[in-house]
Amino acid sequence: MNQDDALPCRHSLDAGDIRRVKDLLQSLDHEAPEILRERGIDPHDYRMLLRAAVESIRGTASATTSEKRRFVEAVLDYGKSRGAFVSWNFEGTENRQDYRVELAGGTLAAIEVKGCPDGNNMTIWDRPGWAEEFVVWSLCPESLQHNPGHGIWSGIATRLMPKLAAERTVVDAVVFWDGRCGSELRRCPKQFGISGGLRARATDIQGQDGRDWLPPPCVYLMPQAPPRPRNNPRPRVHAVRNCKTVATLLSLFGVPESDLERYAHEAAVEARGGLRGTEIKVTVRSRCWPDGNPREVSSRWKAVRRE
Repeated sequence: MNQDDALPCRHSLDAGDIRRVKDLLQSLDHEAPEILRERGIDPHDYRMLLRAAVESIRGTASATTSEKRRFVEAVLDYGKSRGAFVSWNFEGTENRQDYRVELAGGTLAAIEVKGCPDGNNMTIWDRPGWAEEFVVWSLCPESLQHNPGHGIWSGIATRLMPKLAAERTVVDAVVFWDGRCGSELRRCPKQFGISGGLRARATDIQGQDGRDWLPPPCVYLMPQAPPRPRNNPRPRVHAVRNCKTVATLLSLFGVPESDLERYAHEAAVEARGGLRGTEIKVTVRSRCWPDGNPREVSSRWKAVRRE
């Protein structure tokens, strides 16, 4: 099983370079203690200080919401200006980013904005009672250690699906899309997309090949109902045309109706009763590969538990 195949894009950073930088930082107190002393750092304290510094950097990056809001709201404004959305409102707080969006046909969609999909934040949400469709949108522009598919697989298979099964609720779609998409460090293989200044309004990250281009989102259609071992062990996955938020986003970014199915990934789940209670197995099918062939990634059976 190659978790990276949950998405067709790859990060451009060399994994060997990442390891070398990691090794350098971890061995700096032994290999170059003079550099530390020049900065007033006792080499004996370096390991402890390094851990504290990394935790501080990660905490600061995770707590920053302004760039996420900028990207999401630029897209929502663009959709409203093109008539795809009637209106949108931010209804969240500093730590919870929820949007109420009315689509052109009148459908009310709730969008829950999250950070990297492999974080625990992917399990912290409640589907609003008013929502006709509920979408979880993950933005992860600064996580470059693993390929995007690795993170989205973790988010769907180990976080979202167990929550859906345990709480018997539904997420209609998952979006993975941020300013790093379609850039030199995360090149996008998709066709279509938007030029004309939207990228500059949404992010400061430059587009690949110097292009003013923002690709269509990566979207995952989710099961229409929670899995239940006895009466619904393999709930049907949404079709792109009955998940109006997904169809609207893809169409807004230039994907023609004839290609909508080809541009939507799928996340399926199967449930069974086991000695440990309900167990689930998750399968993700990704599309948009340059060779035109979809890929599948499946999990082992695992017991459902609340995250």
